Amino acid sequence: MRISAVLLAASLALSGAAHATVEENLAQLQQFSDGFALVASTVTTGVVAIESWKNPDSDESERGPNPFEGTPFEDFLPNPRRFGPNPPGEGQGSGVIVNYKGKYYILTNYHVVRGADELEVKLVDGRNFAAEVVGTDSLSDVAVLKVEAQTLPALIMGNSDRLRVGEWVMAIGNPFGFEHSVTTGIVSAAGRRRFGRDEYGSFIQTDAAINPGNSGGALVNLRGELVGINTGIISRSGGYQGIGFAIPVNMVKNVMGQLIEHGEVKRGLLGVNIKDLDRVTAEALGLEKTQGVLIDGVRPGGAADKAGVKQGDVVLEVEGKPVRDTVELKSLIGETPPGTRVDLLVARGEEQRHIPVVLDQLTAEALARTNAPEATGEGRGDRLGLVVQNLTPQIAEHFGYEGQSGVVVRGVRPRSPAARRGLKAGDLIQEVNQRPVGNTEEYAQALAAAAKRSKSVLFTVRQGDNTHLMAVPIPAQ
Repeated sequence: MRISAVLLAASLALSGAAHATVEENLAQLQQFSDGFALVASTVTTGVVAIESWKNPDSDESERGPNPFEGTPFEDFLPNPRRFGPNPPGEGQGSGVIVNYKGKYYILTNYHVVRGADELEVKLVDGRNFAAEVVGTDSLSDVAVLKVEAQTLPALIMGNSDRLRVGEWVMAIGNPFGFEHSVTTGIVSAAGRRRFGRDEYGSFIQTDAAINPGNSGGALVNLRGELVGINTGIISRSGGYQGIGFAIPVNMVKNVMGQLIEHGEVKRGLLGVNIKDLDRVTAEALGLEKTQGVLIDGVRPGGAADKAGVKQGDVVLEVEGKPVRDTVELKSLIGETPPGTRVDLLVARGEEQRHIPVVLDQLTAEALARTNAPEATGEGRGDRLGLVVQNLTPQIAEHFGYEGQSGVVVRGVRPRSPAARRGLKAGDLIQEVNQRPVGNTEEYAQALAAAAKRSKSVLFTVRQGDNTHLMAVPIPAQ
């Protein structure tokens, strides 16, 4: 059936087929409108405007860098010199009143309160309160505040796991200083990847208008339940362009509870490097689907290493919950307390096995990343675009590969299959399809054998201090 016919059928169902009058149709639309207005009037009372002040005599560097620097959210942090009339040192944001164990707290974003010397919240009824920071968590971009008040209009926290793509939502906040503004839209997507390399959890994506100053405000469903804390946008102009993001309230609940009870957030840690599966890697591992997370490396002495998790394993489930990508795996492990025993279902070769792992605790040291050496190109190389050479004592000392074995990448042909997959000069190829190679002859033999069996090859590659699995497509000769 053509789209025009479908639309005509829908129109008839609403009018002629149902024998509805114009007045009846208008009455239904009015009920729909009244529903939005009722939700807005109910939830707006529980959303506050937040103003922050920073000592103008203190150096700007004391605030630290913009937490969104280098991401699509870099310009989202409200900057009064760009978005409003406020003097330097003053900022604006939003917050949401909630009740936790009989006490009132205000949820907002970490980047709203970061570096502030004074905070004040303003309710829709005109009351103003000085606010105190209870705790902050930069990895989730969540902060918890409290004020001296006996009664406050708290919002009911819903269940963000039940949100459906296409569901109506409202965003309430303080965009550009326009207090308690309400916008509507739908849930555009769920489980969106975060943009900071060390951030945990995922985003709800919505097309409800979110602008600078909406940070920390409420995303609610049509039952008036809080389902997310608005946190950022993707925009080329610095303002609303239809793509906004909110932190799922289920993650916020976990972070809030830990900040209030313990003053910090403790997260579980597997002790592995992980990658999303793509078609080439899945094919090289003999998998039919790209669902799951590849264990790209196992940190010696970590929780996964002690439990027997191996490089090349593919995590399919955590405690019976399917894992589609790295976002879901990091979220499930990060929200689990350290010391908890979790069951991993992994694919290893043609087998699946359950591996119980007792989680370590995520620390600042565990978040540290080591940069890989820069790439250079040389010659045409082999069919993958690689020029390799034997590992000599001098080369091993230069790159820090003492005690290792393999072949060193001397050059990578630009735009070759190897270059597109991230191989670089100075990398040490230790295995080809999990078969150790000790010299260039063994490497060539292993590559030729791989080309006969598959359209891709899986390398075990050492880059600096880190070891990764890299799948490279093998072009036809």
